[in-house]
Amino acid sequence: HIIDFVVKIINPQKNETILDPACGTSGFLISSYKFILNQNSSLNAGDRLTAFERKRMSENLVGYDLDPTFVKISLVNLHLNKLTNPRIYEYDTLTSDAKWNEFYDVILANPPFMNPKGGVQPHSKFGLQSTRSEVLFVDYILEHLCPNGRAGIIVPEGIIIKTGGVYKKLRKKLVENALVGVISLPSGVFLPYSGVKTSILILDKKRNENSKEIFFSKIDNDGFNLGAQRNEIP
Repeated sequence: HIIDFVVKIINPQKNETILDPACGTSGFLISSYKFILNQNSSLNAGDRLTAFERKRMSENLVGYDLDPTFVKISLVNLHLNKLTNPRIYEYDTLTSDAKWNEFYDVILANPPFMNPKGGVQPHSKFGLQSTRSEVLFVDYILEHLCPNGRAGIIVPEGIIIKTGGVYKKLRKKLVENALVGVISLPSGVFLPYSGVKTSILILDKKRNENSKEIFFSKIDNDGFNLGAQRNEIP
């Protein structure tokens, strides 16, 4: 439901290219596909889309993951959702620069928070110099949006509050180029997998250019309790 919430805010369209640079099982891509189908429906899901538009949608959904197992799971998930030509690549977004010159209308991601011992060793094309995966992923997403691009990124709270130099530089870069909203999520919203306090960054280059305001929101209750089982609140 958090993924669906982010997708609804970003509002991807049928003719837009969509990337998840750390796609895992492709939850964001599948949610985007279903969202677009629902936006183009009369009686049945997607019945207002032509065969060409459906084919183009399939080609416009792109995912990267460095884990070959997740790549296989993603491909199966996308095929089960009737995407005939899923573009999921085994690719390390942070250490390989082979796809650096590819840009997207929409980027959605819940990138990994964990850092290997000694930190990430990124390639040299990043604008910010860091070994922290959360910093590099946010910087990557910002750099790879088209001029009118939009993004929704789930990030650890440190991106918002840490005072280190690279975090300040990243926030300055976000505010000046794309940031339009910050949504604070309650701790435990991703249990049992992670108890890390997170926020959602909403990026929109065009809206950022035309407005000096940034929207802040704090969610205390997402409809589920914050225990390990995450049971729905009656």
